[in-house]
Amino acid sequence: MSSLTFCSLSSTVNGNLLKPVHRRKCIYSYNKVSVLKLVAARQLLDEIAKRTRGSVADLYVTECVDRADMVMESNGNSDVTDELLGESMFDCASNYMDEEYVIDQLRYCSSEGSFELGKLYHALMIKTGIWFDKFVATALLNMYAKCGEMASAEMIFGTLSYIDVASCNSMICGYVSNGMESEAFAYFVKMGDILDIVSNHYTYSILLSACGSVQVGKQLHAQIVKLDFMSLTVVGNSALTMYINFGMIEEAVNLFEGLANKNHISWTAYISGLYRQKAFYKALTQFCLMRKNNTEPNEYTYSVALSCAASAEYHDYGCALHAQVIKNGMIPKVFVGTAIIEMYSKCAELGNARKQLKEMGRVASCASWNAVITGLVHNGEVGSGLEMFRKMLNNDIACDEYTCSITLKACSLLPSLEVCRQVHSWVVKGMFGVNLHVASSLIETYAQCGNLEDAEKVFYRTSEPDGVKFNAMIKAYSQYGNPMNAIFLFEKMVENGILPTSFTFLAVISACSHCGLVQQGKELFESMTRDYGISPEENHYSCMLSRSGQLENALEFINKLPIEPKAPIWRPFLAGCRFHGSLEMAEMAASKILEHDPGDASVYVTLSNMYVEAGKVRDALKQRELMKSKSVQKEPGCSWLEVNAKIHRFFSGDTRHIDTPKLYSRLDNLMQKIQNKTSRELGKVTKEKCLFHSERLAVCFGLLNLPKGTTIRVFKNIRICLDCHITMKHISKITNREIIIRDNYRFHHFKQGCCSCGDFW
Repeated sequence: MSSLTFCSLSSTVNGNLLKPVHRRKCIYSYNKVSVLKLVAARQLLDEIAKRTRGSVADLYVTECVDRADMVMESNGNSDVTDELLGESMFDCASNYMDEEYVIDQLRYCSSEGSFELGKLYHALMIKTGIWFDKFVATALLNMYAKCGEMASAEMIFGTLSYIDVASCNSMICGYVSNGMESEAFAYFVKMGDILDIVSNHYTYSILLSACGSVQVGKQLHAQIVKLDFMSLTVVGNSALTMYINFGMIEEAVNLFEGLANKNHISWTAYISGLYRQKAFYKALTQFCLMRKNNTEPNEYTYSVALSCAASAEYHDYGCALHAQVIKNGMIPKVFVGTAIIEMYSKCAELGNARKQLKEMGRVASCASWNAVITGLVHNGEVGSGLEMFRKMLNNDIACDEYTCSITLKACSLLPSLEVCRQVHSWVVKGMFGVNLHVASSLIETYAQCGNLEDAEKVFYRTSEPDGVKFNAMIKAYSQYGNPMNAIFLFEKMVENGILPTSFTFLAVISACSHCGLVQQGKELFESMTRDYGISPEENHYSCMLSRSGQLENALEFINKLPIEPKAPIWRPFLAGCRFHGSLEMAEMAASKILEHDPGDASVYVTLSNMYVEAGKVRDALKQRELMKSKSVQKEPGCSWLEVNAKIHRFFSGDTRHIDTPKLYSRLDNLMQKIQNKTSRELGKVTKEKCLFHSERLAVCFGLLNLPKGTTIRVFKNIRICLDCHITMKHISKITNREIIIRDNYRFHHFKQGCCSCGDFW
């Protein structure tokens, strides 16, 4: 049979044997003669004039494995004996095996993790006596170690008649690859002190990758220099990677510059280290030097370079790298393709990101799809991100925990409770709920969608809440105006031995600030530095400025800050002045904010409203004129809610919605009922100005279209005004409906004429 005829057989693929065994692993033939089915293998061997020993051994081993599979499937017995497999098959296979063949097969088992197949070869080795060859024994030892069977590897090592540096290295490498670093170093000591075997350069390369501390790494480095192993590129690369992993970039730079023979691994490790240190420009400079030194970058090097261009938003440089990747034929490589998608996504080139994903086709991995979804969500195209997630599922792409987290993030930004519940069901089905980050994303998403109850269910059903989950739940309580629950969780977190972070304190202090618990907030603020050594940041200082009415104390606090108070600190102070009607202090706070942020329209609007309430109409008009002259535009109020899996948006005085006549009729009816009950709270001027605010229209739409008794959840882009807040309390009582409104500051839960904020926001 000619070679052409051999390669064209339907039962062969590239001349490799593809017989399924345990876990769908495939046996790789030493002499490249492979077949899909046992019958086809027999026919092929009958036609080949010269049958090599490896071909026949493959055939009989395949039949042994095939029989083992049949036995295990029929009786569920994992203990497959020679008798069950057939003594003749074992004899025939062992007759055609030699040392070179066995070593090659064991290497394959090591690389693929084919433990069951490796055990079969072990049995054949014992039967043939090849086991006594030191090279075969070392290969067997390495197979068990690489497959995670260190107990078996130790047993094999104990029976070796000849121990050398290769067998010791196999043991050390096995310990390291199985996460047993302390055992690896203990064996390294035993190797020299007890076994009296001199370590070679490969021993030190393995140990450098297992260093748990800088001190140990430096000691190994010193020994390497003493033994003159640094001249070997593989050792130098290991030391370089070790320093980079510890973030010791200065030492890594010195070591890299001292390497005599730099290869693509050296350059890639160095560039990766610079990328981790966010030295993006320097990393790209080294990438250019790498090419000038005639060292060709591989797919991993290009991936890191593209990530640098993306992080630094060097769009033009990223496009140039994309062109080089195309020129070098690396587009089909999944790492490079994904890096290109991330680069275009971070540079807001979403069209090119989608195009790259489409060009990758079936090569695109879960990470590739995640990169596109992340780019869409972070660039404000939340709906498109969710649609891309649906396409990902329809294309049977295996999702991971990050897919869950970014999709839930999209749900929280929309926000859509219905979509969140759908994604949650998918998370449960995929068994991703046990992941701590996914669970914390669920908590945050339910809270942002206005469903605190489901957020609590996710939190309390978690077997072992971690710091991230505690933070998410404490933040939720803070936004919903429930400081006591937030403080309770904070204390429980500390009791469980979980150290609070800067974010934890921000959430719990904010909860106190929202409800006027000045003393509790102050105690937590002081504890942050005193007990946990966490330095306050600008957000922590701003949270200390509650609306409790202690404006003089708040101003004194601001004046004593160790940092320059900027707009984020003066804004809550201005809000407090607005709430308590302190016009003079409000003017001072407004001037401070405009010094740092002259385009803040909310400052002009706040002052204008305060002037109107104080009867200073001319000053109010002056503020409006200042806004116009400085081209400062107020963000139009917009509210939205979800009905029947569709988002409906409303603006103040909106008449574009198809149900406009019904909405205004319903709103007018409600306002008449409110006026009949009380006219003291709603002033005439305020009532006329706020009558058709967007949140009122959204609530009326919910009343008309949601089933009776359903909670109405409305989301607004700016803070709810005082008049609308009072109105919502009345509507909740008149209609006997729970209304939840999330503005850009917090949640307001209206029920039976009361609000969760206690009229303090």
